[in-house]
Amino acid sequence: MDQTIRLSVILCTWNRAASLATTLSSIEKSELPPAISWEVLIVDNNSSDDTKTVCQQFLALNPQRYRYVFEKRQGKSFALNTGIENARGEIVVFTDDDVTVDKRWLAETAKIYETFPCIGVGGKIVDAWSSRKPDWLSLEGPYKLRVVIVTFDLGEEPCALKTAPYGANMSMRKEAFQKYGNFRADLGPTGGKEFRGEDTEFCRRLLRAGETLIYAPKAIVFHPVAEHRMTKRYFAEWYYAFGQSTARIERPPEHAARYFGFPRYMVRACIQDILLWMTSISAQRRFFYKLQFLCSWGQMTEERRLWHNGKKETRRKTPVDVS
Repeated sequence: MDQTIRLSVILCTWNRAASLATTLSSIEKSELPPAISWEVLIVDNNSSDDTKTVCQQFLALNPQRYRYVFEKRQGKSFALNTGIENARGEIVVFTDDDVTVDKRWLAETAKIYETFPCIGVGGKIVDAWSSRKPDWLSLEGPYKLRVVIVTFDLGEEPCALKTAPYGANMSMRKEAFQKYGNFRADLGPTGGKEFRGEDTEFCRRLLRAGETLIYAPKAIVFHPVAEHRMTKRYFAEWYYAFGQSTARIERPPEHAARYFGFPRYMVRACIQDILLWMTSISAQRRFFYKLQFLCSWGQMTEERRLWHNGKKETRRKTPVDVS
């Protein structure tokens, strides 16, 4: 009789063969009780580098544990959903292809499910720096910047989550996807446009439905802080893309007042951000509000595009009166 698989680790990857090998090596060192069965499902999202070769090495190492799936539709959400469809485990565990995991990561994740009645778990994410932090980068205080630096730390005790965890260290009972659907394909990195938030949107779906998510302080992954991301240009592009994603997740009321297609309340917020940016003396404060403006502008432009497309679709479906 086949043993029921308790945990399915889904690892989506695209053209990161070197870091993927490091991630898989750290997962291979995982220490779990013998009673907990687990598998690793690698979803290759149309990679053109040595990704398949790396995967074959781990499949040869342990063919009962590792599985390889190719998803040709470009986009992380497509890869995630393919992973979910192919997962054999009762609990689906997600992480990224550039992290290293603590050897107790999976065991501590499973322990939370055994201890708390919950549908999902978000673990601790520790930032791993390989270069010096730029002077202009504020990670605390009133001008703290968003999650370009991926960290998630709510202390040392388990607690109910009020906000969404991050996909670099997140797990769900498989039934969550059967009940609430999969990740939205119009969100998440695509290899081209950097729309984000597929993980955030799904977790918000669960929280709005009254489901319980628990923070797991001892289920730890270490997320690298890539040196090429430590530039003001990268932050600017990230914030603009984050604003575009926000527009897709948080649509305004149907009858919201608009100026030239822009929701009026967004225009006011954008003007406020511009004024705060232009009148700030402190370099950190000025950069903070510049990024806030870029985020607002990304949200506004994407919202106007979605609104215009919706109007065109409505006109296309409306019958023409020829009487």
